[in-house]
Amino acid sequence: MSIYSTGHPDRSRRYPGQVTWQGVLDVVDAIESWIAGQSYWVQVVVLLGVLGPLCWLLAGLIDRMVEAVLAWHSRRDQTPIGAISGGSTSASGQRIKADP
Repeated sequence: MSIYSTGHPDRSRRYPGQVTWQGVLDVVDAIESWIAGQSYWVQVVVLLGVLGPLCWLLAGLIDRMVEAVLAWHSRRDQTPIGAISGGSTSASGQRIKADP
């Protein structure tokens, strides 16, 4: 086990471009430390500029997932009973076009 000046063991065994949890945590920690060192208004602008679009994308992803799940249980795609026999008639005898 080799320990370099960074204090992390086994840095020599990593390949270039290999992502490890420790590497991800180091990046998150560096970003957090940078943001904490900024003034309040810079923090607000940076967080709103990042969190706003991320929340919007997450909401869109959740919406698509819910639509996909509900599509399996939806009645929209089912054929109406009157459409099987070519449409239905109203009380006045007029033919009513079945919804697709």
